[in-house]
Amino acid sequence: MITGFNHTSFTVTDMDRSVQFWTAALGFEAQSVSPRSGDWQAKVTGVPGAELLVAHLYGHGTHIEFIQYTEAAGTIARVDPNMACAAHICFEVTNIEKTWEKLIAAGARSQGEVTSIDNGPMGGMKAGYLRDPNGIIIELVEIPPNTTTFDVLGEPTEPLP
Repeated sequence: MITGFNHTSFTVTDMDRSVQFWTAALGFEAQSVSPRSGDWQAKVTGVPGAELLVAHLYGHGTHIEFIQYTEAAGTIARVDPNMACAAHICFEVTNIEKTWEKLIAAGARSQGEVTSIDNGPMGGMKAGYLRDPNGIIIELVEIPPNTTTFDVLGEPTEPLP
């Protein structure tokens, strides 16, 4: 039985670059960065010979884990937003253009562009995708004043399991 949500994790190629970007540019706090080795790593991940460097960052009400495979690393592949299994993380911001520029200056790259949404349930919002220095897709969303995501998107149409 699920009792709660613990964290979201991304595999990265450069732990130092990830921790620097997510702490300095996005305001997270790195609570631990440590190596992980032993047979249990391969058993848990299903990756033979896996040895890891793992970072746990906290901020904005969430817990993000980064994993760098120091042994048994896979090949690097670009995952685009329209590919199955692609993931992104979304942050609500108050000034999307200023936040976008700050993140680009800190090493992020544009994936899309900041766009004003003029129809549908997100009408009135601004949004855009960019990538952190390791390629993780980050969505920024600016919600109109005196509005919440719940106000715009409403309740789920079907009960959650």
